[in-house]
Amino acid sequence: MLVLLGAATLVACKAGDEATPSRSAPSGERAPSAERAAAASSSPALGAVAATTAAAAPRRLPERRGVHALKRACKCTANSPAGPCEVLAAFAECAPWDPVTQSGDGRFMGEGYQVKKGAFVEEISLMRTRRAPTTELAAGELPARLAFDRVADDRAGEREHAKKAIAAFERGDVPKPNNTAIRYVKERTDWREAPALAAEHGEIFVAAKGGLHVCAQKGQRLAVIERASQREHEGDGVYAILHPVSW
Repeated sequence: MLVLLGAATLVACKAGDEATPSRSAPSGERAPSAERAAAASSSPALGAVAATTAAAAPRRLPERRGVHALKRACKCTANSPAGPCEVLAAFAECAPWDPVTQSGDGRFMGEGYQVKKGAFVEEISLMRTRRAPTTELAAGELPARLAFDRVADDRAGEREHAKKAIAAFERGDVPKPNNTAIRYVKERTDWREAPALAAEHGEIFVAAKGGLHVCAQKGQRLAVIERASQREHEGDGVYAILHPVSW
């Protein structure tokens, strides 16, 4: 009986050893799992499949910054279509738009509304879109650099002429050749550009300040929302409808 008990103990220990996954291989030998992992990592075919899978993964587009929340912040209703509410309403549908213009240097101008703590003041907003060389582009960027700015308060003549030019654009007319605002936006050189990305809902996202969102409209108009970098109120930023000055 003592012999049988010893034999049973020996069999049980042997079986337990075979079932233990952490058993080390003899010196100089690889465990089967390590051999399989090494073979997979060194296989050109498997490496190509992994690279293809990673490349095929869809790139996540920049998100829209809550148009409905901005409408609530600006207290937009059906009876308040003017100012920033007009711009937010334009974001309901964006047309396909290539920010690279025919000339490679497009200029836009229009009415802007700077919102702070729920109230807004009017300003003249400007935009430039410039074709960017491929050597300047990072992964996912569109081949354009966009800049958004305003006509400074100390340029009273250009601001007054800009209002006349914008009124002409809205009527479908061409501003007069001697309009100083048109000349100013065409000749301006001091632009702070930023990279552009395709975003959700057909928008263009520009990585500037708190984020710049561009929504193309019919007739080459652009609706623009620039979120303030530091916001005391959800709606703080600049809202604008722009018209093409040079294409």
